[in-house]
Formats: sequence, structure tokens, C-alpha cells
Amino acid sequence: MGEELDAAGSPLRLPLREWAPALGAIGEAGKARPGWPTAVDERATDFVRMLLRFSRPDGTTATLDGHPSRPRAFWKAIAAAFPAGDVGRVLDWWFPGRDVEYVPPPLPAWSAADRVLGALRADWTRRGDLLAFDQRQGASTRIELFGSGVSWLGPWWSTTGDRTGTPARVTAWGTSSNADVAEWSFGSGDREVTRLALMLRGRRLALLADLQRSTDGATMELDVAAGLTREPLPIAGASSFRPGKPGKSAQAILLTAGEADFDEPSRRLKLRAASGGRWLPLLVSWDHSRHRRPLTWVELTIAEQGKRCPKDVAWAARASWGRNETFVFYRSLAEPARRSFLGCSTTARLLVGRFTPEGDVEPIVTLA
Repeated sequence: MGEELDAAGSPLRLPLREWAPALGAIGEAGKARPGWPTAVDERATDFVRMLLRFSRPDGTTATLDGHPSRPRAFWKAIAAAFPAGDVGRVLDWWFPGRDVEYVPPPLPAWSAADRVLGALRADWTRRGDLLAFDQRQGASTRIELFGSGVSWLGPWWSTTGDRTGTPARVTAWGTSSNADVAEWSFGSGDREVTRLALMLRGRRLALLADLQRSTDGATMELDVAAGLTREPLPIAGASSFRPGKPGKSAQAILLTAGEADFDEPSRRLKLRAASGGRWLPLLVSWDHSRHRRPLTWVELTIAEQGKRCPKDVAWAARASWGRNETFVFYRSLAEPARRSFLGCSTTARLLVGRFTPEGDVEPIVTLA
């Protein structure tokens, strides 16, 4: 396993859909050869923790592959083969009824430093949110956005239908009590792409965005999970998605001028920036109670040295549900510099914050 796993226990090349079968095979091998080195058990247990991070609370692996087919039985066998108190704690939350000792669980959020693979999640609860992504190969991202017990987006996020391109490299990663954010860059055809995945903890909000450099305007495609019905919202570029379960919904909003079409046969959101624009930010909310309030959004004016910034230099938008829940989003599209919007001055290249009823911007997450 030394050549297949990194120091944290993450497989270097193995596709996500094969993690559970591989771990099951390791467990069976351990039963057939009792007494193998302790170091092997320790590495396998690291692999177990990593698979947990990339699993939904029902025990199946993210990115909509449907493995393992019998998750409760699978995890029961894994817990027996590789007993660890922190793993047992998580499994007790997901599959209540096990008698386990209280120990702190593993940290839920994780991202590799040397390849594009990560899981954005705040906790291990059964209703917890998860944004998993994998772009270790090709120019498309394997992805799943899961929240409130429903898979909303995935399994693919691409610039166009073409999934070939240059290898992706990580450009930023951060986790805090407020948010998890990952950023990476790659080539796709004639496009140079910087891709962002951000999830706000406890707010049921995510931002999925591409900054593209190409001869044409930016384009982006995202698969919508099976079993959801789609309805357009009375705002340009916005859609509502609902599962068969009552009391659950998601909204996807393109926060810039452009087109956001839903292709029913392929179940794919197809986004295109207007007028050759390079930035495509998609805001996703899955808070059903929030969606009872009217949604509005507007692009904001940005100033630099007392002058209005051109749209190809920086972008900012404000999105609101009713009067009391408003968020602001800012992205530098050129070299970062001190700029201001809504009375907020920043040198960050990315800022997401809350806009208070008093008119102040309270930053939630920034990237320098």
C-alpha cells in the first residue's frame, strides 16, 4: 500500500468508485492472513478514514456511483477488520445501535496538496452537507454536491462536452469553522481554467465557479442528479430543483449576465457568459425554508483608486432572500489590488461575506 496511498491514506490513482471494493478486498486479505504487520493495519485504517470523508451519511461513496451496494453490511465488516475509535464514532452516527466509546471523530474536511481531490464538509451528522471533487485525470471534475439528505449536482462538471486537457494543479485550499474552499487550474482545449469550489458551513450554500481564458466566452456544464425535477425561477439564470421528498429544494443561480439552460435529455445545466465574459459563478442553495422568501440578485459597482472598475478587472454581486438574508461575492479577475464595493475595501482575490441589515459587509471567507 505504500506506493498506492499518500501519507494521509488517500489513493494516488485509484478511481473513487473503486475505493470501497479495494478496501473490502484488503479486509478479506487481512482475515486470510492474520498477524500481518501492524504498519499495514495502520495504513489501511488511514484509507478507511479517507473513504469516510468521501462517503454520504448513508455509507455510499460520493460522485453517484452507488458503491457499496449494501453500505451497512460493508461498514460493519470494515469496522471489524480495522477497529478504530474515531471511525466507530462516525459509524455510530450514521448507523445508530453500535456500542462505541466516545472519542473525537476524524476531521471531516480534507484536500490533497499535490492533486485535485477533496471533500468539503463541516461535520459527520446524518443531515450534514458534502461537496466532493476529483480531477486527478482529464479536464473534467468528478463531483457531487449533497445536502439535506439529497444529492443535487453530479457526477460531472466540465467546461464543454470535451473532457480532455492538461493536468490540473491545486492553487488554493482552506478550511475553517465558517467555510471550506478549494481552487485549481487546468487546460481544456484552448481554454485556461481556474476552478473554484466553496461551501459555507451551516448556511447550506455553495459557490461553483470557473474563470476561463479563451478566444470565446466562458462556458460551463454541470450534471444535475437523477430524480430531481427542474423549474425555472422568475429571475434570469435561476432554476429550482426538487426531489420526490416533500420539504426539500435547491436553487441554482448564475450570478452574472449570461445564459443558464437546462438540457433535459442529458440532465445538464449549460452555462455561458454574455459578451465574451470570462467568469461564471453559480450559487447553489439547498435551504428549503430560505426558498420561501423572494430571491433577488444584482451585480455591484466596484471602484479602484476612485474609478469604476471595468467588468474584466473585477466582479461582485449581492444575492438576497427576503430582507434579512443577504450575501456578497467578490472576485478579482485581473491582478489583485485594493478595490472597494458597498463600503468594503479589500485586496483579496476572492471574498464571500454577509451583508448586514445595517449595511456592513462581514467577511466569511477570503483568498489572498
